Amino acid sequence: MGKKADFSKYDKVETTLQQGTMLDGVLRFGKPLKISGVFVGEIESETLLIVDSGAEVRANVNARVVIISGRVTGNITATDRIEILSGGCVKGNLKAARVKIADNVEFEGRCRMIKDPETIDIFSARVEKLKEIAQTI
Repeated sequence: MGKKADFSKYDKVETTLQQGTMLDGVLRFGKPLKISGVFVGEIESETLLIVDSGAEVRANVNARVVIISGRVTGNITATDRIEILSGGCVKGNLKAARVKIADNVEFEGRCRMIKDPETIDIFSARVEKLKEIAQTI
């Protein structure tokens, strides 16, 4: 993979699944989490998830922000943004309001940009647009 990523500009991470850690199951958390080991299953959170360089995640992910410099196999949905840093690898579909993909990234899947449902004016949108928005929720 790429060089070690600097995550200091993101929310303070208080919990890390260290290298050598292997977990399987459904992972739910309320404070920012960094995975440096291996996780298999499903991830759900309303906060930040960091997949560190050398980490492997085989799961569908739903979080507010997802930052990846390791390897993720599974679909990723973020209510805010997804960032794939240099050396990162994602095999799965992305769905987020904002997506950043750096150089030297391996990405295999589809990317779908969503709007925040809170900012939609349903009284001025056309019926076709409302149907499209409803399908993203």
